[in-house]
Amino acid sequence: MDSLAPMVATPLTPDDPVQLGPFRLAGRLGEGGQGVVYLAYAPDGEPVAVKSLFRGDPETRMRLSRELAALESVAPFCTARVLAASVDGPRPYVVSEYVDGPSLEQRIRERGPLRGGELERLVVGTATALAAIHAAGVVHRDFKPANVLLGPDGPRVVDFGIARADSAATTTSGLIGTPAYLAPEQIAGSPASAASDVFAWAATMLCAASGRSPFGADTLPAVLNRILHHRPDLSALPAGLTGLIASCLDKDPAGRPAARDLMIRLVDPGARGRPSTEDLARAGSLIAADAGVTDPGRPALATRASGRRRRGIAAGVLLAAVSLVIAAGVAGRFVLGDRPDTTDRNTATRSPAPPSSPAPATGSPSATAAPEPGEASTSRPPAAGDGRKVPVSFAGRWAGDGITSTNPFSPGEKRIEVELKAGDDGATWAEPVNGCKGRISLTGVSAGKLTFALGAGTGCVAGTVWLERKGDTLTYTWRDVPGPGLVTETGALTRR
Repeated sequence: MDSLAPMVATPLTPDDPVQLGPFRLAGRLGEGGQGVVYLAYAPDGEPVAVKSLFRGDPETRMRLSRELAALESVAPFCTARVLAASVDGPRPYVVSEYVDGPSLEQRIRERGPLRGGELERLVVGTATALAAIHAAGVVHRDFKPANVLLGPDGPRVVDFGIARADSAATTTSGLIGTPAYLAPEQIAGSPASAASDVFAWAATMLCAASGRSPFGADTLPAVLNRILHHRPDLSALPAGLTGLIASCLDKDPAGRPAARDLMIRLVDPGARGRPSTEDLARAGSLIAADAGVTDPGRPALATRASGRRRRGIAAGVLLAAVSLVIAAGVAGRFVLGDRPDTTDRNTATRSPAPPSSPAPATGSPSATAAPEPGEASTSRPPAAGDGRKVPVSFAGRWAGDGITSTNPFSPGEKRIEVELKAGDDGATWAEPVNGCKGRISLTGVSAGKLTFALGAGTGCVAGTVWLERKGDTLTYTWRDVPGPGLVTETGALTRR
């Protein structure tokens, strides 16, 4: 594959500053609705990218500070690492790593559509990056070809999060994002979400495959009307990607896969959910043999032998993506499959014990088996007549915003919502940041404690949930068991 030319900086204009903090500005790399991106040099001579925001009002500064804090938890492999920022100065700016490569927009404009392995590497690399971004609790809000940089070590997704600071300086009456890549629900007035990011990702990948904007580029009303009411032409996509991209472009956000589910389906088209431990172990041996390779154009070292998987994506792409899964923990908790079963097949399954705190519920009935990955429901209900019911003391709507995880790649806090009804055999469940919602099944009841099974539906990672009544709060614990048992989430829920 021919080498790609880096982004070309244009000269500074008379209105541009020549210095921002210690960084010397050398040229313009681009301009958008939020501000200008400059090529600059740090005091040690290293090239950097400096984004100077147009607006400096208190709301912009506050949101920028919040987003920069969130960006610190995003895995650095998937984006241009933030090096410095000035929120309090007269002109807010952010300094990031300089990626020596063109944007996807520039690549399409100069050389046309992407084909074959080049397209597949882009699809898998950007899906993995988006999963890592969502795992950190960040919504990109402006995923488009101009915000994908094709670096020498793979694609990088840039300009996420900071778009949140631009809520008033937008193209269409309060909308955040580029109109051609907005999701239908955003046009209808809903805020940006992980699901709208997935829609924009799919539109961007379709643009890469076809060489043109998927919903046209004529007038703004015409583009928005097509997004709302028409399906784009998918004929430029390879057969192995058509169905997946179509699902990501569903007009209903609930019909789109979560980014981590999308990534897993790309890596292993035969899987409907988490990859197996066998697959990860096989990928790990390839990674060890190929340590240090960063050339995306290098031929694959091995091919997948399993006959049940389609051959739509090269083994080299599989290797790269699985290595990113392992390195970044992009599933929010973890996307590892269950550990090999070392128990007697005839032994009855019991409710898994929670971490050391809270103590396991004594006398818990057998746990309900989790659904196969990718099933529509988030859990399988217990058998009828088993007697497990939600006590009156737990009934109500509960929520908590300070839920923390032991996953080192997702250290930020998130929100959990649960609705419990007295006499019910389950509960209504939601994790807004992951798009996980549905039913969890009650599998154990004891004095002051309830145990639930959470299945691996869209946006959800299978595991066990424990709720313990503590005065006016519920102590919440989640753990990925049955399964690897590597990650624990804890927090407190209060009545709403």
